[in-house]
Amino acid sequence: MNNGMNHKELIHSDFQIKEVEAVVRRDAFTTIHVFVPPYETNILRNLFGRENVTVFERPSKTTITPEQEYDRLCAKYGHEVVAKVFGEDDGDRLMEIVEGLMKEGQLPAQEKASEGTLAQEPSETKGAKKR
Repeated sequence: MNNGMNHKELIHSDFQIKEVEAVVRRDAFTTIHVFVPPYETNILRNLFGRENVTVFERPSKTTITPEQEYDRLCAKYGHEVVAKVFGEDDGDRLMEIVEGLMKEGQLPAQEKASEGTLAQEPSETKGAKKR
């Protein structure tokens, strides 16, 4: 079961990323509200139809372990569904999306930290917005 050779090095670190509320209309009588990472809404739309999933931004964050997200989604929705949405690449595309969200979530914190002290992170010049 363990495909350690297919994955890049596994560090298993927890990260905070933004969370969204997805309102899923399962049928005429059933509507559910779920709080998920933004990329998980792609799976919900695939399962229930784009018109049946409404997404709302939330100020809260959720904790994920990036290296385990592909396996978590496969356990929750099935490998076929996850592969259909993110591709047959053992989670590489999903990992790119997760890493993008992790970087996106770090920028505001870096900007706030840099207001008090300059040159705290070398990545400030790479992608941080200057005001």
